[in-house]
Amino acid sequence: MRTLRAALALSLLAGAYVLAAFFLVGRQVAPRRPRSKVSTDPGGLVLTEHEQPGLWAEVRQLAATAGTRAPDEIRLVPDVNAAVSEETSLLGLRTGTRRMFLGVPLLQGLSRNQLHAVLAHELGHHSTTHTRLGALIHRSRLAIAEVAAGLSNPLVKRPFRTYARLFFALTRPLAHAHEIDADRLSAQVAGPRTAAVTLRTLPALDAAWHIYLEQYVEAGTHYGLRPTRFFDNFTNLMSDPERLEELSRISAAPPEAKLSAYDSHPPLTHRIGLLEAMAAADGADPAAGDGTDKSGNATSILRYPQQSFLALEDKTFAGSGLTPAPMAEIVAVAGARAAAYDSETLLDAMQENEIEPATVRGALDLIASGNLDRLLDLVEVEPTSTEEADDKAGEAKRKVIARLLGAAIAHELVGEDKARYELSWAGPWRLVDIAGQEVDPENLAYEALGSPGYAAALRAWVHQLDATVDTETPAPTADSPAQAPAPDGWIGALAPVSGEGFRTLLVTDTGLMLLKPSGSDRLATGLASVTSGSPGRKLIQRALDRPPAELAATANASFVPWDQIRALHLKHSSSGRRSADITVAGGTGWSLRWTDAAEAEGQVWPAVDHYLGRRFTVD
Repeated sequence: MRTLRAALALSLLAGAYVLAAFFLVGRQVAPRRPRSKVSTDPGGLVLTEHEQPGLWAEVRQLAATAGTRAPDEIRLVPDVNAAVSEETSLLGLRTGTRRMFLGVPLLQGLSRNQLHAVLAHELGHHSTTHTRLGALIHRSRLAIAEVAAGLSNPLVKRPFRTYARLFFALTRPLAHAHEIDADRLSAQVAGPRTAAVTLRTLPALDAAWHIYLEQYVEAGTHYGLRPTRFFDNFTNLMSDPERLEELSRISAAPPEAKLSAYDSHPPLTHRIGLLEAMAAADGADPAAGDGTDKSGNATSILRYPQQSFLALEDKTFAGSGLTPAPMAEIVAVAGARAAAYDSETLLDAMQENEIEPATVRGALDLIASGNLDRLLDLVEVEPTSTEEADDKAGEAKRKVIARLLGAAIAHELVGEDKARYELSWAGPWRLVDIAGQEVDPENLAYEALGSPGYAAALRAWVHQLDATVDTETPAPTADSPAQAPAPDGWIGALAPVSGEGFRTLLVTDTGLMLLKPSGSDRLATGLASVTSGSPGRKLIQRALDRPPAELAATANASFVPWDQIRALHLKHSSSGRRSADITVAGGTGWSLRWTDAAEAEGQVWPAVDHYLGRRFTVD
């Protein structure tokens, strides 16, 4: 059956040659139009044998193993790709310059053994070890696809593409068999287990590269910036723990790519299955040893890799007009601009719909007063006819308003130098307060849109942005009740927390105390970070060293008696984040956030439970 298909394929290929010749003759007879000069540079950075003798030696050895000639050029490219291409004529029948393209992200993300597996596979496409017909069919498919994509004359385009579809349908099993032969060569060079792991790794690397380009690089190009240390940044992204977990999930279950009609690859799961079956049949994989790849990172195949990467970076962005800037600077600009845009969108919509005042505080006052629908109605959704659809539409509105309101709050924080956007490889960016603690206004806004208690706490936090310095507690007068007894003893402490500028939560015998850091506190915690100490432990120590009554009287402290606390809601999340929303008399309050890394001293939550009783809730 395979022989019959081969004979039919050669017949169709001969017909394609006739059509191609007809097309070329037609181009000679037809009137010529002036043609603009097109660059013939294939792209990338040429790596000469003089510059990279080790790379060329290994590639020549791989070509010899594959039973094919070595490439004439090796080019470094900024893509998750490795390929061997040839300049062909007569639809692949005659070959010319052979080039190998080697992607920097592949070098960064693969081991040296895995890179050998990839290069052996690519060279295997040109091997005549199994069958000369396979290499011919491979070249012809590539050439025919290129010609078919470039045709514009309807008289030639339709019949040639009809032939192309027939040729590709007929040769698909032969092309699949050729790919499997190339995989076998890959397994022969690097071991079947290593070859299988490599096939699993490639989709994860491709996903990571797209994340880097779309979430980080493109964020800067919108503002005329491009990142310096372009390829080092990609290594940093892949080293982030959250990204590593995400990429591991992709490797464990690689997604099937959508293949075009011209693609020659069998399903990825099928290829991996064959290689893993080979590894199981062989027992131990010599290339894998004890299961740990000790060949080192693939960048070691290059001599002075950083020098080559920087040269490719310069060539990639040459003529782009983009200003080079550190990635941290780019995300600070991009985050602030994005927040400003969303803030303007929300406030303009409020003004157009006569919601006054059209400010962040105006929006929060609406939510706290129960007029939530006026904000939600700013979002237009398709009309629905079922209760379930109405619920989904309401949730969609809530998410949109939360995103816009969170951005508006972030815009104010950044504008008043109370927060800034920082680079996060799990991110692409995160908003942190002046003490370096992450804040999430969008999540706070989302919670506020669903709970009056959260709304009051968020409104109190934002209203405090207007205050430059906390004032001392006023003395009792005839028109105001007497102050609660000053705290006399410490019960517990938690730090660092974030929210409203507070960094330390203190539990006393008469109430809760929230403490903002003084200048000396910031200096002490900064030194603790540098000396591998604990900033939270340092904050607690400095607070507990002073008498509670003395600390409560300072400008940086806010003290709330137990009987003035209307509710305290403690919330745990699976990601290790914690929050406490405190509502006090009058509907105001605070919203605090912290992580598992925060330090605790004494009995914080048992004491809160003791004094508040049913007013203390946990979920």
